[in-house]
Amino acid sequence: MDLSLLDITGDCHSDPQTLEKFSRDMSAYRIVPALVVEPKTEEDVIKTVQFTGKEGLSIVPRSGGSDLSGASIGPGVILNFKKHLNQPLVVDQETIVQPGMILADLVKQLSDHSLMLPAIPSSNPICALGGNVGTRAVGPKTAKYGTIDAFVTSLRFVTARGEVVDTNRSLPEYLETGLRKIQQAYLADEAGRAIVARRPHIAGGYNLKAFEQYDQMGELAAHLLIGSVGTLGIVTEIRLKPIELRASKGTLVAHFRDYDEFTEASLRLKELDPAALEYSDASCCRHVDGTILNLEDPDIVATLVAEFDDSAEKVQTGREIIAGYDIARLWEINAGSPEEAALWQDRRRIQPSLLKYCREHNLLLLPIIDDITIHVKDFGPVVRDLEDLMRRLGIEISFYGHAGFGSIHARPYFDPSHENLKEQIETVSRESFKILQNYHGTLVGEHNAGRSRSIYLREELGTAFAYLQEIKQLFDPDDILNPGTLFSNDPISTHMDFTVR
Repeated sequence: MDLSLLDITGDCHSDPQTLEKFSRDMSAYRIVPALVVEPKTEEDVIKTVQFTGKEGLSIVPRSGGSDLSGASIGPGVILNFKKHLNQPLVVDQETIVQPGMILADLVKQLSDHSLMLPAIPSSNPICALGGNVGTRAVGPKTAKYGTIDAFVTSLRFVTARGEVVDTNRSLPEYLETGLRKIQQAYLADEAGRAIVARRPHIAGGYNLKAFEQYDQMGELAAHLLIGSVGTLGIVTEIRLKPIELRASKGTLVAHFRDYDEFTEASLRLKELDPAALEYSDASCCRHVDGTILNLEDPDIVATLVAEFDDSAEKVQTGREIIAGYDIARLWEINAGSPEEAALWQDRRRIQPSLLKYCREHNLLLLPIIDDITIHVKDFGPVVRDLEDLMRRLGIEISFYGHAGFGSIHARPYFDPSHENLKEQIETVSRESFKILQNYHGTLVGEHNAGRSRSIYLREELGTAFAYLQEIKQLFDPDDILNPGTLFSNDPISTHMDFTVR
């Protein structure tokens, strides 16, 4: 590798310590890269793409490095935006940011302008906008306001050829023509569209539903890049349309004893259009030593949190709905109260608490089925089927997530000393996928695709999978952009690191 060919103003690292640092994200995977580049300008990105082409290397865009499915690591060049390209360019009714900007910093600046970006995952203190776009990020308020692509107006990106494309302007002719051709084929394919339509609202792979939503090829290109985990282009500028800040009018917390009642209550509350509808199971209540999510009751199966930002009347209507069920306790939390802050602090502490439990008991919390997405009506049956599976396999598991749009973070605990650990991991993954297929659900859900999930896309999408291949071929025919994340057939345990961290 001839680094003299890489003439950039940013930083370039090939020392073992830096390569080791960027060999991991927050997934279970470890892949040591060949090089880490930290660009200062868009021109640096272009030069890096040209360099990788000459050297025969792949390239992985990386922002916050908080990915849970191994989509921000790879064997080639890691293009780290977090160090330099991390600024807001405009914060207003139209907001323009660089991909390395930490989401929590943007949220604070938007709030100072009485604006908000509702798609805020709990990882917002460490995740960055480039990754949010790359994974089609969600958050508790996706129940009402949708994913981040509902707020992206356009993107500026560098192609696999090293061209700069602004989706707010004309596309290169080959992209314009190619996208139009794929769109026409997709719209004529009733069977393929039916497969896509029956998937849950939040589902991974390229956003094929965008072919039905956008007539302008620039808009279509932008909304295919959103959720593409860096496999179609390298985003250098993100343009967002935030909305007026809406404060909570009150929150309800209910501890349920029965999953069928929990599911029915979720569906009824969803009709009230809550800003957030969150879920955690009894295991999370045991592990989170918090203020609200710590109720010790052996009969509790699930806790439901419903936040409303329309009116206090909806809070009361929600309370009346919940009170009709066999619940252990119902809390009504006033907006702006210390209890409200404590509740959401408890919610953010779930994953850290589970990790702490694993460290104390020498267990692995591998995120292999952590982004299950289903139809809300199937919440109870799916959780029960997964609990039965884990009992048969002798594996402890915790569940939490977003009841408002059917997203479940299923977190099984693995013993690293198990003699057939890889086989056990593969079994949990495959058998969970089979359960989800019965309900038209997906393992490739909220945080989109990656090494631990995308192996199922071909089977899940059937004939519609060919559209993913055509899109990839159009944007990146030589597969230099983040290979191995969407189209690999390797077992999901490939490149996994089983060290307890």
